[in-house]
Amino acid sequence: MKQFYIIILSLILFSCKGEANKQETVTPNKVEKQIEETVTPKVDFVKNSIDDPLAMNIANALVNNHLKNDMNGLTENDRQFQFYKIDLNNDGNQEIFVRLMSSYFCGSGGCTFLLLDHLGERITKFTVTRAPLFIENNMQNGWRVLLVKDAGVFKELIYTNGSYPTNPSIIPKAPYDAPSGHAEILFDDNFSKSKTYTF
Repeated sequence: MKQFYIIILSLILFSCKGEANKQETVTPNKVEKQIEETVTPKVDFVKNSIDDPLAMNIANALVNNHLKNDMNGLTENDRQFQFYKIDLNNDGNQEIFVRLMSSYFCGSGGCTFLLLDHLGERITKFTVTRAPLFIENNMQNGWRVLLVKDAGVFKELIYTNGSYPTNPSIIPKAPYDAPSGHAEILFDDNFSKSKTYTF
């Protein structure tokens, strides 16, 4: 009878130990996944800024054309960009805004942005321009009006003679104090976060 109790007790202890081992192997994975989801939440980028083949084409155009003369002076950290594709003139082809982001391209007044056509050719090189950019629905000269904030006021960028104004700081204040509720917002981390690529 004593041996029977010893066998029963051994079985109970063995099964408890087995359950404890099962919990130890399962629990850390669950905890690790929960920590990962908490620490690194999924980031949703605006769809107009995600296109890996296009990003590769933009990177090639930057290196071999648009920033060719700057390449020797750029560090690895300087070689970051974001883009946003949008049809500005209703021709069925998307133009591409390129945001250059490092201190090499940015100063106290803003950063350098490029506007490229669908073939990667430059339309406008914007200097001292701050994100976000607002693309209004209204058009002038066949192209959508751009709105940027400069020195605390909004400036209207209107396409004329093949380009938008390159320096918002030298154009007058817009005739209104805010973008319309229909404006498309580009390069805003709160409303339209763009994916960052390197060149």
